[in-house]
Amino acid sequence: MDLIKKYGPYGLVLITGLFLGYLFSGKSGTPDTHRHDMVSEEQQQYTCSMHPQVRQGEKGSCPLCGMDLTLSEVSGSEMGTARFKMTENALALANIETTKVGLGNFDGNNLVLSGRITSNEQTNAIQTTIFEGRIEKLNVNYVGEYIKKGEQLGVIYAPGMYAAQDKLLTSASYKNTHEKLYQAARNTLGLWKMSDAQVDELLKTGKPLMNFPITATVSGTVTEVIAAEGNWYREGDPLFKVSNLYTVWAVFDAYEDQLPALRVGQPITIGSKAFNGKTHEAKIAFVEPVLDATRRIVSVRATLVNKQGLLKPGMFVEGSVATTIDHQVLTVPKSAVMWTGKRSLVYRKPDPAVPVFEMVEVSLGEVLGDSYVILKGLAPGDEVVTNGTFTVDAAAQLQGKKSMMGTLAVEETSPNMEDAKMTMNFTAGFKNKFKQIVRAYVALKDALVLSDATKSSSAAKGMVRELQKLDHSMMDRTAQSHLKIIMEKTHLISTVSEIEGQRDAFKPLSKNMVAIVSAFRELDEPIYVQYCPMADNNQGGYWLSFQDKVQNPYFGDRMLTCGSVAKTIQ
Repeated sequence: MDLIKKYGPYGLVLITGLFLGYLFSGKSGTPDTHRHDMVSEEQQQYTCSMHPQVRQGEKGSCPLCGMDLTLSEVSGSEMGTARFKMTENALALANIETTKVGLGNFDGNNLVLSGRITSNEQTNAIQTTIFEGRIEKLNVNYVGEYIKKGEQLGVIYAPGMYAAQDKLLTSASYKNTHEKLYQAARNTLGLWKMSDAQVDELLKTGKPLMNFPITATVSGTVTEVIAAEGNWYREGDPLFKVSNLYTVWAVFDAYEDQLPALRVGQPITIGSKAFNGKTHEAKIAFVEPVLDATRRIVSVRATLVNKQGLLKPGMFVEGSVATTIDHQVLTVPKSAVMWTGKRSLVYRKPDPAVPVFEMVEVSLGEVLGDSYVILKGLAPGDEVVTNGTFTVDAAAQLQGKKSMMGTLAVEETSPNMEDAKMTMNFTAGFKNKFKQIVRAYVALKDALVLSDATKSSSAAKGMVRELQKLDHSMMDRTAQSHLKIIMEKTHLISTVSEIEGQRDAFKPLSKNMVAIVSAFRELDEPIYVQYCPMADNNQGGYWLSFQDKVQNPYFGDRMLTCGSVAKTIQ
């Protein structure tokens, strides 16, 4: 009892302390820990670097392209509308690399220009009809065929020619009394390119020719087939365009800020994937004096000797010009730049010690090796992302910040769709015939989806045949200009054996197909204009389809469903 009295108060205090500790420490600690775990789980998101709109709470594959999803932990800190933070774990998984940009003297670097091979317009000629009539047969009906002067190209029914022959036969009956009339009738046939041997044969047989042979007046390679069997042509109408491909032009696009580095007579080294590393040395022969106000470019031309015929019109080439820039310029690696179609973007890291990023729009100058000259948007010492740029962009979109993907969604279209707004005039017959071309085009698109170069080449040949059936008089000049490029690119695909080369030509082909089809109204079935922002090294590419389901011709099964419907034509 004495012990209880002595130590009882102390025990009571101890028990009371333990009870209070349980209330304020043990009991309250459990919910706090639980809520922290819940927040952590909610923040843990898996996404696709190619399709950042895909978000899942667990690992897996992207339902759009099949790529493995990567972990992206979203920061809840408030950093404004432009900046966002990534975790060190996310940076390591995506292998994000940054580089500081600075001024440098780029004396002696090369300016790289993109271009294509075209026929030498100084050697171009046009085969025309000598007299009015209807073409009954054509022996030349495809681009690339070589013709020789004097060769028979086809047969034409010419009533005027028949009447002239009949007149000569009539005048021959009174040749002795009316010599001048006879000679005038004979000379008329000579003016229509009828040879003396043919005239003598006519006088011998006494039977005028109803169908007269069309004879080549020039030698060269056919670059465009204008004529078609069954059509009626007036005297002097063009039938074929012919070029002597002994020499060809390499025509490059140069932006206005590149012009100070270019001049006539300057050496240029020309190469292509088709040359297997071999280059051609030439000199700049012409710099176009007028700037294209829409594209802000001028054409730069060099003449190449083509004895072996290896240089094909339509072939893509690159020209390298040694340039000297006598002042320091700010440059950024090409891998840092993303394109939305209208803008150039980079991701800057404002503080080197903190993994915080922001999107910055920049203005680009000329290309120097593997870098772009920066005209506006960055300052010396800025640190930009040079590897894993699209992963950083995906993180920006996931956190609701400004991003390239978000910019694509709000911009109207890329420049490839600008031509689709141009009005064009053509007859109802043209519209009906062009539907067959669209079907041939979709067959080509489907072959590219399968990544089958052989089928793509075959489908392109079928499309060429449909294109050759078109009568150019059924459309205006704008439509004709689009159709010319369509023919060139389709023919190129039919001759290229590699799938990547076919896809390179498919982009400009599709651009011009979209331009023409967009002018149609009241179609029998809707045509969908689809777009992939990743095509052509992230510059984007369009194509046409009869189905709204996306099947990507630029990547095939690598990213089969990458893309979206940009427009519906109906």
